[in-house]
Amino acid sequence: MTEAFGAPASSRPFRRHPAGERRCAGWKPAERPPGRRRSNIVLAALCLALVVACGDRTPPPAVPKAPEPEPNYAAIDSPSLQFLPRHEEAPGWRLDEDPLVVPGDRIGSYLGGEGASFVRYEVIDVASGKYSGTSGRGFATLEIFRFPDFVKAFGAYSMRKQGPIQFLPIENEAFLGKHSLHLWRGPFYVRITGGDTPDGFAALQRLANVVAERMPPAPGKPAVFNFFPVDTRVPNSERFSAEQGFGQTFLGNSFQATFNIGGDPMEGLIIPASNKATAAQIIEAYRALYTRNGKLTDPIPNLGEENFTAEDKYLGRAVAFRLDRFVIAFNGFKERQKLADLAIATDARILGSIRKQLVRADDTSAPGETNTNVPPWRR
Repeated sequence: MTEAFGAPASSRPFRRHPAGERRCAGWKPAERPPGRRRSNIVLAALCLALVVACGDRTPPPAVPKAPEPEPNYAAIDSPSLQFLPRHEEAPGWRLDEDPLVVPGDRIGSYLGGEGASFVRYEVIDVASGKYSGTSGRGFATLEIFRFPDFVKAFGAYSMRKQGPIQFLPIENEAFLGKHSLHLWRGPFYVRITGGDTPDGFAALQRLANVVAERMPPAPGKPAVFNFFPVDTRVPNSERFSAEQGFGQTFLGNSFQATFNIGGDPMEGLIIPASNKATAAQIIEAYRALYTRNGKLTDPIPNLGEENFTAEDKYLGRAVAFRLDRFVIAFNGFKERQKLADLAIATDARILGSIRKQLVRADDTSAPGETNTNVPPWRR
């Protein structure tokens, strides 16, 4: 069969091109118009230039944010300023310059690293004044830290009771440290640091007396401390720590005290947890600490709702129990029985306090009413 051109398709001459194609002998590739080739070259050049421009574009350098200006601390007001002696109102002292008030959210810029510990107690502000001795000798810085309540103020004050200190007869409590005087009154913690005075710390105490006289009376120590036994408790050893207890952060927010039984020092703490479930988690974490590092010993019968005793070479011996939402623990390195005696006495004092509250509640109930405030462990 022949094609319309008069020759069989299979008899047409072919030649092989370098690319391996088979094309007719008379075939030539069609040439593109010159103008079209130029437009393609221009388009390719424009695309290349665009790619280079986009890839080479660098973001403008970031402009550093200007630091926020410090407020004028001398212009800030605070209730604490009324307690600061002005001019030469404190015998032997002269206020050098206008006092400052630093808000709580700026306490870090004022105190540096120490400010973090005050933040944990929710400090509101600190009012401070610098003083010089009127005799030409002596200097002092007086700071009044203000807190939301007397418990937090007591905590910030009490955690400074370290090293050799001497307690002073200033209400509610005060003591002298190595180069400072510390005073707690209600929601205020007063700290006076200074030296080079002709009569030593007596000059700092005169300054503190003026501040204390201007402050209103305030409640005593938190009532939680009344649960601890009194006869073996070291006077003025009470503390409140928002940070830790026995070196453990999960024992923070605890009321602590030191005890001395026959010359053996021991530590105790009480944590009023927010609820019973939280208290159970805290005592379980304490139990697990001894399970991992030491060993558990026999529990004490009829102590709290749950209790454990344990010992470890480094952590010492421990007796801990839970009573509703309260977690109570004692720690020391001497014989376990002394710790157990402290725990049993504390348990009895807590239950005795609860019974008194129930009696008062029953006395104030209307005839025929039933008191529904009975705690779970008494129901």
